Amino acid sequence: MSTRVAFCSACDRDVRIIITDTPVQDAQAPVGDAEIVCLDIGDRCTGNLCPIGAVSSTAMMARLVRSGARSLVQPLVKAECEACGRVTDYIIVSPAYATCADCGSTVGRDDLVFALGHEG
Repeated sequence: MSTRVAFCSACDRDVRIIITDTPVQDAQAPVGDAEIVCLDIGDRCTGNLCPIGAVSSTAMMARLVRSGARSLVQPLVKAECEACGRVTDYIIVSPAYATCADCGSTVGRDDLVFALGHEG
């Protein structure tokens, strides 16, 4: 991963970004590409589409979770992940979506199966 500073035209200031590493796989074609992740996504964002990463703020928050660079202030809930097959932390990335902290899959909050005693 490399860290850089880029100018964000939506919030009219410099922001910190990271560029994730391209996954190393033995497949014939790469399964994923490197992604641009804004580390300063949040209250100062003004648009529905990030001009740096060309994705919605929800998708950028999911990228932040998948990158492993998410801040510890994101709200968490314990829920069963269908993709992982285990109870894990889900990071709330928007009012409607949550992302699994282990595998990075994003689901609607209405689709979460909460772990006993951990409803959020």
